[in-house]
Amino acid sequence: MQQQPHNTLVKRPDSTPSPIIALVKGTIKIMDDLVNVMRLEIEVLTARNMVEHKEILPRKQRLTLDYRANMKAIAAQPGIMKQIPEDLRQAVKIAAQKLADMADRNAKFLRNGVIATQRLIQTIISIVKEEVLPVPTYKNTSAAGFDQKSYSPTCKPVAVIRTA
Repeated sequence: MQQQPHNTLVKRPDSTPSPIIALVKGTIKIMDDLVNVMRLEIEVLTARNMVEHKEILPRKQRLTLDYRANMKAIAAQPGIMKQIPEDLRQAVKIAAQKLADMADRNAKFLRNGVIATQRLIQTIISIVKEEVLPVPTYKNTSAAGFDQKSYSPTCKPVAVIRTA
């Protein structure tokens, strides 16, 4: 389905000032772009393409900041939604619903990724602990090789790389 561009100014015969229409249409455009970026983020993370994800994040952050700024500007003008034409009001409502749905989907996806990563790290830690920590039994430390200054087999270094 082809979407209509929302950023073109139209001279209306009614009394709605064109800066208000431009602000609302710009906000709709930002909302649509943000939905597309979040959809792309889910696809990229599903494909485990971390290089492309690093490129998407700054765009998502910029769009989020632009969206907040536009929403503050709209909120500063209490009657703005009553001043715009009905078709534009419906477009805002549809865009807002799409954004809310995609933001919820995106948040759930990212939350699940964080939970999966935390579980993986906890599993690795428990496996390492099983292998490294001694079994709780009687041990004569004087016969454990400490007097020979040997390296203890129970002290193994472990590193977890979280960037992969």
